[in-house]
Amino acid sequence: MSAYREQWERLLTPRRKTAEGQRQDAMDSVRTPFLADYDRIVFSSSFRRLGRKTQVHPLVRNDHIHNRLTHSLEVSSVGRSLGLYVGEELRLRGDLPEPFTPEHIGQIIQAASLAHDIGNPPFGHAGEEAIRDWFIEASKGEYFRELSPAAIADFVCFDGNAQGFRVINTLENNKDRGGLRLTFPVIGTLVKYPCTAYDAQGMGKCKFNFYAAEQALFAEMFTALGLKGATGFQRHPLSYLLEAADDICYRIIDMEDARELGIISYADITAVMEHLLLSEERDEKRLQTMDSDRRRAGMLRTVAMGRIIVSVAHTFMEQYANIMSGTLENGLLEYAREDVAGFMQAAKSVFDEKIMNDPQKTALEIGTYSLYRRLLDVFVPACFHYVHGAPMSYQETRAITLMGANAPDRKEGAYGACLRVLDFVAGMTDEYATFISRQFSGTSGRG
Repeated sequence: MSAYREQWERLLTPRRKTAEGQRQDAMDSVRTPFLADYDRIVFSSSFRRLGRKTQVHPLVRNDHIHNRLTHSLEVSSVGRSLGLYVGEELRLRGDLPEPFTPEHIGQIIQAASLAHDIGNPPFGHAGEEAIRDWFIEASKGEYFRELSPAAIADFVCFDGNAQGFRVINTLENNKDRGGLRLTFPVIGTLVKYPCTAYDAQGMGKCKFNFYAAEQALFAEMFTALGLKGATGFQRHPLSYLLEAADDICYRIIDMEDARELGIISYADITAVMEHLLLSEERDEKRLQTMDSDRRRAGMLRTVAMGRIIVSVAHTFMEQYANIMSGTLENGLLEYAREDVAGFMQAAKSVFDEKIMNDPQKTALEIGTYSLYRRLLDVFVPACFHYVHGAPMSYQETRAITLMGANAPDRKEGAYGACLRVLDFVAGMTDEYATFISRQFSGTSGRG
């Protein structure tokens, strides 16, 4: 028997957490548990709101520019392809236990990829930074006096990955009773940073995947998956493929979007592609017959992704032993073959030097800080005073009313109050957050 067959059996078994405990689904030959997970995510309100959240470029009017929803769909497509290639290699090695097939590997990554950004706040990474900075400043005041260092770390290190874990396991569908109740393999594939914020701080980092509020649930799931080691929890092997799919998409798509907005040129894209594609692979004659740079960039993207997917699948198998033992450091693309590594580095340089420094984008990101300050300055004090039964201003009372089902329970304390604020604010779309912030500032209107 393969050395990894039993390990994969635990990694792939479709258990779910329900109100009654753990349940193992049967592997239906038509609609598998992993396809059911995909459907649950697609029909969730949190996924739907991704259509109004920034990917890279905030509040653009160009319909060709990606948002979080279109990005997630594309990552899902690339992730599925990576899973199919790797799944076939695992099958040939005899590592896939019955009844699992390469298609199931693809389905797991496809579903997880769909939810990988589901916890991101309005305005993307700029929003994450604004939330962190607000809580770093506020952590010196009264709202945090009763919190442990581990609880405080959840807020000063706010991360959309941890919020996403909370969305799928706590907030959606069965609110506070298991969320979407996805299968453990899909949830495990979602997790890039299997630690708390407090543990991440101890390692000199600020990337983590679950709050203290979900720590027990995380431990239960990852123990069931066989991912608890002597020194802590390790990543699910398929999470490396999801991470790679995300990186592949945003490096290519960010350039397409930037070209669409006039931030970079088509020549910038072709220069980056030279690291990856030979001239005959680029089919210059066909490119010249196309009627726009948009179509030309789309064709180059198609050819590049096909090349990269196959290469990254090979890289996974080259690093297979380290991945299965939990000793692989960093992401899979850190070990990519020379052509893919050269392309990714060149694309990163364009992103860092040109796209990120676009004046309009920079100005909007600066404005994001003012927006979040208005929101958090109102909602955090309101929820803090509410759970403590303290006197509340009329503004604070109305803020609790505005939160609706997202308002905290009086028994939740300061930690729960701050989490409920994050649930409400991070769940907003860009436009709704802008509208509410303007209302708080006394400026009427949506536009």
